[in-house]
Amino acid sequence: MWGTVRPAPTSLDREGFMPKSFLSACCLALLVAGCSGPNQPRTVDRVDQDNLIEVGELYRHYQFTKKKPPQQLSDFNTLRSMGANGYEALRTGSVVLRYNATLPDTDEETGQTDSNEVLAYEKQVPENGGYVLLLNRSIKKMTADEFKAAPRPAGSKEVSPEPAVKK
Repeated sequence: MWGTVRPAPTSLDREGFMPKSFLSACCLALLVAGCSGPNQPRTVDRVDQDNLIEVGELYRHYQFTKKKPPQQLSDFNTLRSMGANGYEALRTGSVVLRYNATLPDTDEETGQTDSNEVLAYEKQVPENGGYVLLLNRSIKKMTADEFKAAPRPAGSKEVSPEPAVKK
């Protein structure tokens, strides 16, 4: 007896779908919006900085949990997933780390203390300059001469990468 109530006509076509031209325009707008902004490829400089940041985080986390600074690469084995690229950079020798240096703070925020002591650096820095990780875990770009003059943390030492273990 009572009939079905139909809503008033809208911009939808007879079957209840949006016109194809409107749907196509929406898809195109989303596609264009998704192809700009922070999704740009990372530069070599950004990759180098990110590796040093990860090394700093590995170092911070180790010192925070163990209450002492790391002594060798294998100290990071249980943490390697936290900074896989940084760990790999250490393992391959593309980043050189000074072990046994006590961080002035282990807060998550970097650069909370003044420090110009070099904790880690890209392997080409001594000859060509580049990015270094300071003891306060901030990143700084140095020339080769600045690097040579920069202080090193007291009691720290460079350790060559450990050879890969064959299984």
